[in-house]
Amino acid sequence: MSSYSVKALGQLINLAGVVSPRLGGDLAFWLFCRTSKPDPATEKERALFASAQPRMAESRLEMLDTSRARVAAHVFPPIGPANGRRVLVAHGWGSRIDYLQALITGLREAGFEAVGLDLPGHGRSSGRVLNVLMAMEAINAAWDRFGEFHAMVGHSFGGYCSAMVAAGPEDLIRRRSPQRLVTVGSPVAAKDVFAGFSDALGFSARVRRGLDAAAGRLTGRPIEVFSAEAMLAAHPELPVLVLHAEDDKEVPAAAARKYATAGPHVRLEWLNGWGHRRIVSSPEAIEHIKSFVAEAS
Repeated sequence: MSSYSVKALGQLINLAGVVSPRLGGDLAFWLFCRTSKPDPATEKERALFASAQPRMAESRLEMLDTSRARVAAHVFPPIGPANGRRVLVAHGWGSRIDYLQALITGLREAGFEAVGLDLPGHGRSSGRVLNVLMAMEAINAAWDRFGEFHAMVGHSFGGYCSAMVAAGPEDLIRRRSPQRLVTVGSPVAAKDVFAGFSDALGFSARVRRGLDAAAGRLTGRPIEVFSAEAMLAAHPELPVLVLHAEDDKEVPAAAARKYATAGPHVRLEWLNGWGHRRIVSSPEAIEHIKSFVAEAS
């Protein structure tokens, strides 16, 4: 969608917000949760997808049922001697597990079994909708199916949702307890994500308030509750590695700095020059992740 089309759509939603802030907020939230077609859209994506297929063929596909979607879980065996531990890998918005094969191969070569989730609305999973509750349900479904994960590793939105599952309140979602958590280029708070989305579409103050309220009606909680920084601060027993690039144009570096304020159990490493998408497959990130995940508890 062109920048003109985006702005025009934002103005239409603003007009709806003049009639009813709730209507404007509901439309904005509907748009926020819509996902693109899962097929590779660009020549670069098609090449990456094609190159990933030999590795994808080494996995076992299992479909997990949640209350809102059927979720594709790709189970990759270790390459070489197995260490008996399992790692959950979650991709970012608009991605799929096919695109994370460099990371998954690195974990497999370190002896881990890797379970890669296509989040709802992505890859081989069902639907064209995704929100944080759906993503957390998908991660929980993987724990139910495969048992305990030694570590959870997530890129962008996948890292944020992994943090929610690892440190969120029990009355929101069933909390899980990995030995290690890794976020790569991940946002830290839903409030910040919605603010960036609202800025991109030029939403009015009425629609911005309506968007926050729409998310609150879905979750039963104010949007401010969804802060990974605050949740991780309440769990100093969980070692966390945060990888981010200061040149990330999609998730500001300020998000990584907020993660780091959660406490000394959160380790922040800057991998500058890799931006938002390339960072998760960079040799530096993979080595950091392998080393951190393999550390003794």
